[in-house]
Parts: sequence; C-alpha cells; structure tokens
Amino acid sequence: MKTDTLKWEELPNLPDAEGFAGSYAGVHNETLLVAGGANFPEKPLWEGGEKVWTDAVFALQPGAGQWEKAGRLPGPLGYGAAVSLPMGVMLIGGCNADGATAECLLLTYRDGKAVCEPLAPLPTPLTGHSAVLLGEDVYVFGGSVAPGEQDARNHLLVYSPATDSWNEQSPLPGRGRFLHQMATLGDKLYVLGGIGLKPGEDGRMQRDMLIEAWLYDADEGWQHLADLPRFCAAAPTPAPVLGGEIYLLGGDDGTVRLPASASHPGFHSAGLCYNPAADEWREIGEVAAARAVLPCAEWCGRAVIVNGEQSPGKRSNQVWTVCMD
Repeated sequence: MKTDTLKWEELPNLPDAEGFAGSYAGVHNETLLVAGGANFPEKPLWEGGEKVWTDAVFALQPGAGQWEKAGRLPGPLGYGAAVSLPMGVMLIGGCNADGATAECLLLTYRDGKAVCEPLAPLPTPLTGHSAVLLGEDVYVFGGSVAPGEQDARNHLLVYSPATDSWNEQSPLPGRGRFLHQMATLGDKLYVLGGIGLKPGEDGRMQRDMLIEAWLYDADEGWQHLADLPRFCAAAPTPAPVLGGEIYLLGGDDGTVRLPASASHPGFHSAGLCYNPAADEWREIGEVAAARAVLPCAEWCGRAVIVNGEQSPGKRSNQVWTVCMD
C-alpha cells in the first residue's frame, strides 16, 4: 500500500534487463500484450548511449509466473498509442529512428503467437499522442507530426473499427499538446495536462508545461474543466478510472529539471485524482511506480502499468497493477 485508497501489486518483470519507455500495451484473448518501445541497451544516455527501438512482442497469461516472447512487430516502433478492441490491440502511430509514422496495426494473440495486420493509417504521422476507446470507436488526440518537439497538435481523430476508416472531429479550442493523459468515463472523453510549445529565444520551440483539463462530449463539444493543481505529463495513459474517479499516477511534474545522469533523483512519485462529479482535483500522495512515458491497460479488473522511465534515459522493466483497496 502506497496511499490510503489504492492497492499496488507487482507482476513478473518484462524479460529485458533495461525495460522500455514508450511501449504499446493492451489485451487480447485474455492475454496481456506489450510491444515495441525504446531503451539504451549498450550504455546510458549520459555516457553517449544510442537510443534503440525494439520490435519485440511479449505476452503474459493470467496467473503466469513469466512473460512469453510472442512475436515481433513489422519493424521497431514506439511512442505511439494502443487501445484494446474485441478484435485485438490497435497500435496507433509512433516513431522510430527514421521518424514518425501514420501506420496503424492490429495485434492479435492466438495459440501462443502474436500476429500483426495492417489497419487504415492515421491521416498524418503522429508521435507522443494518446488514444482511448469511447463506445465502439477509437479517439486519438494531440501529439506531434515528427520527433523533435517542434509542433503540438490539438486535433481529435476518430477511428471506426466497423469501417476501418478515420474522420476528424472539432479540434480542442485550447493548446496543442503531447505526452498528455486521456481517459473516458461514461460517454465523456478527458484530456488532462501534457506539454505544449512556445517560441524560445533561439527561435525554436520549447516546452511549455500545461495544467489545462478538458472534457469532450460528442453532442456538446469541448468544455474547459478545473485546472490541474500542478503540471503533469507522461503519466500512464489511458489514465486509470477507479471508483468513478480518474487517476494520474506519477509521470513528470516538472519539478526536477536536471540533465540525465546516474545521480538523477528520478521522477517525483506523487499522484493526482480528478473527481468528475465535483470537477475537483486532489493529491493522493506517493505512488508505487514513479515512472513516465509508459502505457496503461485494463486487465483482469486492474490497471496495468508497464515499464517506463525512472529518470531521463533510465528505464524500468517492472510491471505493476493497481486497483481500489
């Protein structure tokens, strides 16, 4: 127990010594699937290590004591978004060493083997975006069209599994952003925090920490909610919804701005909770896994949080579950 409301438990570590940031995670045929992501396998970032993307797919059966190596993606990929659908896990966009992609894949798991099939691509390449399932459709918001953080989108894209097609809804009337959190509750979609951009003195765009929270309703459009009490980006997303409230568990709160190093203290281990009924935020204290840039998936009645960055350039291979105590 790390808070007075949540119960944390560890699953088996992912079978990689370093672990990954920016992986895809979802569930198909009752099996937890984790695919892609990137790490620094040869030497740390602060020693000049090179970021390497992976194409590995891992699978964990309910109650199993270890992960299986279940297959591979068509190529190395990470920093996109994933949504669990009845027909498989949809992997949406992302990037690799060659840049961002619009590619979308359906990842399925049968008889111990993971298989990828192509789906209709995004209308534009995206990385750093988030996605959620709302009703029967997949909603994708924000992100950048290329790595390097020189653009931030405020577009809302909707994918229909029934027709394998995309359409665009009304853009968010606020700032474009990436590494934000998203969640759904009932028929509402939430966009929470994240990173925007503003011009720097050198003419290039620089990060702008956002505390805005927004709600999207298909009938009523966008509504500005109570601001976060502090900045939060890159927390597990889709954000877990537990007991009718939305939880932002860790991520980057902007308080530690030191360069990557072996002595970096890591990301601040505090969490936030949003109560939609009251439109209010509260701090929830320490979380068990202080990580950033990582996926979350619902599995066996719990939220599963996979790997992520412990500090800039340093990954974790831990996998945690969280539920109401």
